[in-house]
Amino acid sequence: MRHLLLVLCGLLLTLRATAQDVILLSNGEELTGKVLTITPELVTYINSSADTLRVAATQVFLIRYPNGTKDVFQRQATAAPALPGLAQEATYDQGRRDARAYFKAPGAFWGTYGATIVTIAYGGIGGVATGMGISLTPPKKQNMRVPDPALLKSPNYVAGYQHQARNKKFGNAAGGYGAGVGTVVALVVALFFINGGVNHM
Repeated sequence: MRHLLLVLCGLLLTLRATAQDVILLSNGEELTGKVLTITPELVTYINSSADTLRVAATQVFLIRYPNGTKDVFQRQATAAPALPGLAQEATYDQGRRDARAYFKAPGAFWGTYGATIVTIAYGGIGGVATGMGISLTPPKKQNMRVPDPALLKSPNYVAGYQHQARNKKFGNAAGGYGAGVGTVVALVVALFFINGGVNHM
């Protein structure tokens, strides 16, 4: 059992250590992934979730590559407005990026976690149902945390934000289900060893 845990930890650390490009935005935010293309208007990259995303080139300060090289972007004398200059697709992508950075969904994790533990005798089906129900519901506008409330006036921005928020809620719900099952398994193993474990067999 101990060897299995060591192997799993080693695999996780190996996957985590894979080299990625770092896109440093003008506002200080860092995006990681693999840069695919760079044009005067957009930088296209794939993030760790295998989503293909785009960021306006005017928002990029520099890109740092795993081999140590950097691409520094020249800043325009006048900063372009955040959304009016962006195409519909870029506005949608901006909504997704902002949802990743600002949207919080702790209720998806804890609701699924609790429902999983309560219904573990039935395979945790309550956790699955709760997680699916929570993650399929898009967030309401008043629950969207954004850097500028004016962004919510753009339907493309809102659609991108809601899409990514649902993904984030689904991930939190899946984490809650896994944590619920893991908690029950850990309790069963602990009780097994507390009650004498292998000696009683």
